[in-house]
Amino acid sequence: MAKDPLNELLEFLRPECRIDLKHISLQHLIGVSGTEEGIQVILKNDTLLKSIIDCTDDRTDEIAKNALLLLINITAYEKGATELLQLKPNTKKSVLDIFIGYVLDPQKNHADAACMILCNITRVENNIEKCVDSILPCLNDLLNVFANTGFNKKGSNLDYLAPMISNISCSPRIRRWLTEENPHVPLIKLLPFCNYEGSNIRRGGVIGTIRNLTFDIECHEFLLSPDLDILTYLLGPLMGNEDYTDEEMDKLPIALQYLPKEKQRDEDIDIRKMILETLNKLCCKRASREILRENGVYYVLREYHKWEKDPTVLLACENVVDILIQKEEEVGAEDLSTVDVPADMFEKFEKMDSDYIKYA
Repeated sequence: MAKDPLNELLEFLRPECRIDLKHISLQHLIGVSGTEEGIQVILKNDTLLKSIIDCTDDRTDEIAKNALLLLINITAYEKGATELLQLKPNTKKSVLDIFIGYVLDPQKNHADAACMILCNITRVENNIEKCVDSILPCLNDLLNVFANTGFNKKGSNLDYLAPMISNISCSPRIRRWLTEENPHVPLIKLLPFCNYEGSNIRRGGVIGTIRNLTFDIECHEFLLSPDLDILTYLLGPLMGNEDYTDEEMDKLPIALQYLPKEKQRDEDIDIRKMILETLNKLCCKRASREILRENGVYYVLREYHKWEKDPTVLLACENVVDILIQKEEEVGAEDLSTVDVPADMFEKFEKMDSDYIKYA
């Protein structure tokens, strides 16, 4: 049986080993993890992986930092994320519990790296339900530290908690938890970050979470309730400093009326597209469509369409406008999600969309 060439590094990663030898060993492993083949080699050695995890809590800051960077590389690879999730660390805590603990510690250096590892692991679809088992009991605490932008005292911003939450919101358990009073609706803590200028990662993760919630049609009534005021948060990033007639202005959510002249649209094309996809999902039921019309969504998208240049995003915008501009008699369905589109027509529509994007 061939000897594992990485076994000799184990001696240098022990807690009592000299700092310089640990540093050199981790630097070497970071280089190895730069390729998929290298990660495959590391993944074959569970003992080495456990030692790397131990190093993430090393008393020497540079050692802990390099170990975390190494795990970011490993978990960026789908198999690496899955294998790390299944690993039983030396501490007897689960891998997720270890890194959640780092995030919840206000004095922890490099907590952002822990957030990125959590984000990578939860990104793998087959991992989600197992991740939820560990994360759900701590999720209220995680939302609280996420909402408190100054929580970490060592300079970490914890922005990558947003895409992690978006990832796990693919689970029905998380979607249900986010939208139930507990005693307050947890989703409310996320909404202000739809317009957070400090980080597109944070904005995108929150918008992605809302988009995932709209896949539950029965959730639409709650999402569009006046208490949540979600249209204010969704429409704001799509609005600039354009003028509306008094009649149009009166229809807009109060917080979006008479915006300052310096108001600009969200610069991130992916975020704008996700918002439009979310609005599209919210058009499924007649009652929801009426709420969108009553809140001036059409007027906002009309002005937005004049500004947007990307063909893919323009198409996403037009898909919403095409529904809202029609009277309900023309829409012809109470719930669009129940409409059965024949396969040949579906292919035809797909080709029309593809041609639109290609030739726009």
